[in-house]
Amino acid sequence: MIINDWAIAVFLTAACLMVFLYVFFKYTKLGVAMRATQQNQHAAKIMGIRVERVFTIAWGFSSFIGAIAAMFFAARSTLDPAFMMEPFLRAFAAAVLGGLMSIPGVVIGGELLGLIENLFGYFWPEWKPIVAFLVIIAVLCIRPSGLFAKHYVKKV
Repeated sequence: MIINDWAIAVFLTAACLMVFLYVFFKYTKLGVAMRATQQNQHAAKIMGIRVERVFTIAWGFSSFIGAIAAMFFAARSTLDPAFMMEPFLRAFAAAVLGGLMSIPGVVIGGELLGLIENLFGYFWPEWKPIVAFLVIIAVLCIRPSGLFAKHYVKKV
């Protein structure tokens, strides 16, 4: 595979977004509020976090990141109504594999998923399209919180 300008731009943009999101969620007041809201919406509201505003900002962030991903993906493929389903499935499988609460875990999960998919694609090419499904099922059966996320138990 030849590394071209498009691949370098995708890599640099993704790396910058990951570093930004890690720093944002770890060190900013709004990022901590978003994490708290995700953990327990009612407790966050009791602690004075404006949950509705956090949801609005989270939707804005996700729309912005999705638009960037769609822009890069659309540059290399044809447009149709379901053109983001394949990368969405792979991204979701990587997030489940690494743990939905761990950004570094999601990155490592994406790398592991890529290795697993290419290994299956080399030995059994007909199985490559369903590897992401198999990874999601296996991780949810073995370790539901993912490989790198902390498992929270709700005590009553």
